[in-house]
Amino acid sequence: MFHSVGVFQCIPRPEGVTSCYSLLVVDVEGNSHLPLTQFYDKAKQWLSQGTARTYLNSLLPYFTYVATDAWRRQRGDQWDSPPEDVQQCVRDYLMYRLGCQVRPKETYALVSLTAQSPNTVHIFLSALKLFYTVMLQEGRYAYLHPLLDASTRLLHEVEREDQTGRYRMPQISGVEEPSMLYPSENVFRLKKEDWAVQPVEDPELGRKLVQSFTKADLCLRDQIVVRMALETGARIREILQLTIGDWRALGCNQEVRALSKGSRGRRVKRLRFSSTTARMLRHYLNTERAKLDLEGRRLEQLVDSAPLFLSQRHKSYDYEAFKPHWKKLCQFAQISLTIHGMRHWYTTQAIRAIALTAQTEAEIVLRKEELVRYMAWRSPETLKTYEKYFQGRQHYTIQDHVHQSLEEDVANYLKGQEYPASPVMQRKPALLGHDLSRDRLSSDEKNNAQNPAGWAKLLALGGIQ
Repeated sequence: MFHSVGVFQCIPRPEGVTSCYSLLVVDVEGNSHLPLTQFYDKAKQWLSQGTARTYLNSLLPYFTYVATDAWRRQRGDQWDSPPEDVQQCVRDYLMYRLGCQVRPKETYALVSLTAQSPNTVHIFLSALKLFYTVMLQEGRYAYLHPLLDASTRLLHEVEREDQTGRYRMPQISGVEEPSMLYPSENVFRLKKEDWAVQPVEDPELGRKLVQSFTKADLCLRDQIVVRMALETGARIREILQLTIGDWRALGCNQEVRALSKGSRGRRVKRLRFSSTTARMLRHYLNTERAKLDLEGRRLEQLVDSAPLFLSQRHKSYDYEAFKPHWKKLCQFAQISLTIHGMRHWYTTQAIRAIALTAQTEAEIVLRKEELVRYMAWRSPETLKTYEKYFQGRQHYTIQDHVHQSLEEDVANYLKGQEYPASPVMQRKPALLGHDLSRDRLSSDEKNNAQNPAGWAKLLALGGIQ
């Protein structure tokens, strides 16, 4: 038993301790919580280690809520209560702790996010659903799955009594034949909303970050990680999970093999970074990393499976360890940006480069297809969300002109001059976007109108379908 901590939390396995579990989850009293510990161990087998840890982290506050909330304690609610009680716990947690709106339907509940809701609600619901799937397989939950709607639970009950006498494994496990049934099975279904793209338009952002390396006292390892993220557009976990073999397989130069989201550990991507970053990486492996290696090995002595980046604890460098260094860098660079924002920045700059360099509509289409393949987006719709965003921004020039006209009209009125007719009204509606008086536009707008570069060029050449 550990000291009472008041919340559910994870404790990494101490060095020298033999156990089949890499970490232990303890409850609010400091006692080990085997169900969550087993859940994480099983989730790592089905998902990536990063996703499994994200799922576990999203469940800890919920389990703390169930164990400490006064109403839950009065009712005697537990994680292994009957389905109706579990559903009530989840419903209250969504409404009163996550700020969601939960509207009951016939066999399910529709969950809508509000301004107070975190953007991780979908992760929590997915994690909790997987948790009960694991508990059913481990024989730790005595009822039907509490987060499946009535019709799906009935189907699962039929499967439960089939000839095999066992539950189906999740489809992601890869050991079951595909099911022909595709019901929308969740009791709590998150209302679908259009994904809000978050472009990072500042072309100077990369320079600001790199120039702040020294001020933030960033070690060589973290400098390389940031440069790789900016230069490749890769997810930060994809970079942190690189191995020596991933770089060695492509000649230890400017390219490296990498896994992708949903690739289940397969190296399906190639990332390409600058020659400067490649030189920094080689220097890091033979100096800073060699000092942290327990055997003091340099690049040529390391095995292919060895992690590319090491932490101060001589372990594989991970996301949680990188976060405080990123926050410190942003503080010295005087910017506010999430780690994932570097991927948005790369995408934004790549689309801008396509607009500036492509000469024909066919070339734009080809370059966009190449970008989709390189980023390993599961759907080309992701690119369209960026394009729609910038299509909307093209109207800003017109709006700025309208705002300027209004300000001038008001100023003229206050000066007692004759109220002038709005230039916008003097033009034919069909020519609004083309015949605005050039003397009313800023110098930057004049340049854009005379030489359609940037997003204007992308749109003019059919960038938006």
